[in-house]
Amino acid sequence: MKELMEKLEEQNLTIADYGTIIKVIQASLQRGSIRADECTTVGKLHDKLQIMIQKQIKENDNAGLSKTDN
Repeated sequence: MKELMEKLEEQNLTIADYGTIIKVIQASLQRGSIRADECTTVGKLHDKLQIMIQKQIKENDNAGLSKTDN
């Protein structure tokens, strides 16, 4: 069971993964590998990833504030 849980945990995306996806999108656009008619869809995905990163950072900051050092 522990091994299964570890494998499932590996499947979850992290903030770093979101950042990497954003970098891939940016590089793809710079290199012209995304067609003009795809830019809206890719841009929406980019925006969603940015929001997810900001949300996760805020949640992490709030979690840190709720802890007390004893």
